[in-house]
Amino acid sequence: MHNTGISSELFTPFLAQQHPAGKPLPRYRMLFNYLQQGIMTGKLQPATKLPSSRELAQLLMLSRNTVKQVYEMLQAEGYIETRHGAGSFVSPQLNISAGRANKTSPQTSTTIKLSLKSQQIDQLRPLYSHDNKQLLLPAMPAIDQFPWPQWQRSVASAGREMKFSSLRDNQGSPELRREIARYLTASRGIHCRMEQILICSGSQQGMQLAFSMLLNPGDKVLAEDPGFPGIDGAISNAGGIKVSIPIDSNGFRADLAMQNSAGAKVAFITPSRNFPIGYTLSLERRLALLQWARQNGSCIIEDDYDSEFRFDGPPLTAMQGLGGDDCVIYSGTFSRILHPSIRLGYLVLPTALVDPFTRMRGFLDGGLSALPQLALADFMAKGHFSSHLRRMRKLYKARRHYLLQQISEKFSDKLQWLASDGGMHGVFLLSPDYDDQQIAEQAIARGLGIRPLSYYYDQEAAQSGLIIGFAGYDENQMDKGLKILSELL
Repeated sequence: MHNTGISSELFTPFLAQQHPAGKPLPRYRMLFNYLQQGIMTGKLQPATKLPSSRELAQLLMLSRNTVKQVYEMLQAEGYIETRHGAGSFVSPQLNISAGRANKTSPQTSTTIKLSLKSQQIDQLRPLYSHDNKQLLLPAMPAIDQFPWPQWQRSVASAGREMKFSSLRDNQGSPELRREIARYLTASRGIHCRMEQILICSGSQQGMQLAFSMLLNPGDKVLAEDPGFPGIDGAISNAGGIKVSIPIDSNGFRADLAMQNSAGAKVAFITPSRNFPIGYTLSLERRLALLQWARQNGSCIIEDDYDSEFRFDGPPLTAMQGLGGDDCVIYSGTFSRILHPSIRLGYLVLPTALVDPFTRMRGFLDGGLSALPQLALADFMAKGHFSSHLRRMRKLYKARRHYLLQQISEKFSDKLQWLASDGGMHGVFLLSPDYDDQQIAEQAIARGLGIRPLSYYYDQEAAQSGLIIGFAGYDENQMDKGLKILSELL
């Protein structure tokens, strides 16, 4: 090539290169990438003159228009500049070393430093990942029973409604909040208006928002032990200090909580059914906690994760409905009731917290996608949600009965059921000579999703046991899972 600072050998690799795996790239994109990388790696130095579009087109057997298009793209992104009457040159202003990845000199790259909060997260118990292909996984609903035709019609209806609406509400879809308020008033004894409801992408996001709004660094959070470890990260991220309170057959030990409550801003509890044991918080302790919250200006977060599935009577009245509407944040989710992929939950907030929570929500993510919210609102309004819930309550009761029967017959000398009035899993104690975490690791390797009971303890002496899900599995699947478990035990 004449009148350029480039040897034609520079383009030999381009002529020899093959299309990348997958969908073939257009030739102009391949040439652009080749020249871009040549500039970024220093093969084409700043101020180097490039071949004319005619010369390069002839060398690479491309059309001149293709080469001109590539030059225009490079110029638009600042890699080259064109001088009238002189040609195209690699931009002399480029600081190539700033963008170059020098793999042979790692010391030239400084590692990005993470915050203290991220380092604190590393100290927490790692959360188990969920795989719906695993058998006997706790919290897995019967996804094969989900009413897909009705849901698809609701999604189609939501799509039509979105066509004529661009409303963005940081609290969530008014239509969905209205349906949730109706449902909670009728089924859970909750006193709320739709204006008190804030839609979240699942209960975990709700907890993150609540703790960040309620806690100052160093504030205490009273929590059940054993309990749900998913809150640990949210508490840590807000700078809070978790104070573990033991439970007994009457639930959260409110008497011990009061002794440890100095400076406590929040109590996080699962009163309808402790997670994972399943004990219900007694009325006496509920009232004591409500009195504590009012006297101290503290807040109770009531996580009602699967209270819909109570088999020995109707769902219990929520703490929020016992006069706690001024000091209780009620948290619910649809992921366990309907389908894990429907990432929608909600908070019912005391009236005084609605505006500040909504303002903060606007800064965090600006609200959720409208389509799933509108679809769920339609699904509930047409009665499909209540109908599905009734069917699942009946189905899960039968599946729990089958699981208990099989374990009684096959594992009576190894597993002892901790009785609970509902839920989507059973808790079974192991004899002390078994290591439940080792069994769970082996089970996961064999395709089982059972969880070790000891994992959920924090400060209290852990019991050894297994948490076995039944809601999402028919009899054949349970038999297959229990056969694997028998081999492990």
